[in-house]
Amino acid sequence: MTVTIAAGFLSHAVASPRRDALVLSGDPERRWGYEELRRGTVAVGHALRAEFGVAPPPEVRIAVLLGSGGEFLEIFHGAALAGIPVMVLDPAWSPAELSSVLRDAPPVRLFCGTATEAVRRCVPDGSVVESSAYEDWLGRYGGRAAADEVAAFADVPDSTPFYVPFTSGSTGRPKGVVRSHRSWLRSFDRTAVEFGIDGTDRVLLPGSLAHSHFLYGAVNALHVGATVHLMPEFDAEPALGLLDRHAVTRLYVVPTIVEALLAAARRRPGLSFPGVRSLLSVGAKWSPDRRARAGELFPHADTVEFYGATELSLVSLLHGDGDGPRESVGRPVAGVELSLRGPSGAEVGVNEVGRVYVRSDMLFTGYLSRSDAGAPDRDGWFSVGDMGRLDDRGYLHLVGRDGGMLISGGLNVYPEEVEAALLRLEEVAEAAVVGVPDEHWGEVVCAVVRWRDGARLDLAGIRDRTAAHVSRQKCPRRVFEVAGLPHTSSGKVDRVRIRGALLEGAPDVREIA
Repeated sequence: MTVTIAAGFLSHAVASPRRDALVLSGDPERRWGYEELRRGTVAVGHALRAEFGVAPPPEVRIAVLLGSGGEFLEIFHGAALAGIPVMVLDPAWSPAELSSVLRDAPPVRLFCGTATEAVRRCVPDGSVVESSAYEDWLGRYGGRAAADEVAAFADVPDSTPFYVPFTSGSTGRPKGVVRSHRSWLRSFDRTAVEFGIDGTDRVLLPGSLAHSHFLYGAVNALHVGATVHLMPEFDAEPALGLLDRHAVTRLYVVPTIVEALLAAARRRPGLSFPGVRSLLSVGAKWSPDRRARAGELFPHADTVEFYGATELSLVSLLHGDGDGPRESVGRPVAGVELSLRGPSGAEVGVNEVGRVYVRSDMLFTGYLSRSDAGAPDRDGWFSVGDMGRLDDRGYLHLVGRDGGMLISGGLNVYPEEVEAALLRLEEVAEAAVVGVPDEHWGEVVCAVVRWRDGARLDLAGIRDRTAAHVSRQKCPRRVFEVAGLPHTSSGKVDRVRIRGALLEGAPDVREIA
């Protein structure tokens, strides 16, 4: 029996071959049954084995630069069967980001929709398979008709690397993160315990499979025999239609997607989706008001916030109402250990801020590029630089990033801490906190906000009300308003671009008095 991440999916394809595995929205919709997706997956595995051997060396990697759909998931699962890691490239990257990754870690084969200039510049023509040539490529090795032999893939150990996602490139070059089959299989175990997703579920993933959150949601759903619903591109109105038409039971989101769904739903009074059992969110912190409004649209859903990272996988969860402090990121899931350490490396006490170290069987193996140093230490601990504190009930509270701290008037200020306080104000839909140079303060704490539904506060009002949640010395001394905040490809507010806009005096950023 193969121990790759494709094992569960293949077993469900044998047991329920006619069940819908994948539905891609569009006009018309495109559907893949479990048997069709299985045949494509196994055909890809055979083709890659024919090209690169049964035991390819570690430097053999393929890459996908594709939109969401069956081709992506066939290639992803097929490479897993063949024991070949898949670099997942983001179509939203700039040409510079894409070129940097391809030059640093060239794949032996790249699958894409249509090869861009950046791809042709960095990857030899013979290595590229465009979507229009995909079936021809499979046909060289027998195509889908040769997809009946699965036992040949039983030799891939679970320690084998299978997936190379990339960290957000907003603060520099995207970094490749090497994950093993075991790390995701153990993540599947935790997901089963925490959410109970099974073959009766219909899972909507309204974001790109280039993002780990949505790709994990798709692969885990297929692992348990559920039906996956994908959108070529997120649009709130069609997403509401999908939720209704397909009786979706689980919804993977980032907070910006939730905001868009709520805004679209306000144009349709009385709309709700009582059949949705889980909202599974990563990225920015949910404010209490945002969580409450999501509960109105999804009245029976467990609104779950994940804390984790590309390198760490799942660390902690905060379930719906009643599961501890709303401002926390929850308690560690089973099998995850936390160690919060001060500058000396010694563990800090309860409610003291320290760097968050994580140990579990879900961690990454290391970074793809030799220039990106870092891996779990000999005892299995790793930190991505988050700073936080553990309260007396064991809930983790994040306060910022190591290196992202501001020092204003000699006071340490973590942007996330102030942002969380701002998001408690019902007038504020989104907020970002950055520091800009100041002769008196060293750095002055600045907030950039997007107002909710035409509401507005003046500077004094923001400072007074924010002071109820964070010390007054940390409250923003300058506040700017914008029509919309920029985000990274993973859905987080992009502080680098926001700080640049303030320093450059961008005309669409208006200071309030």
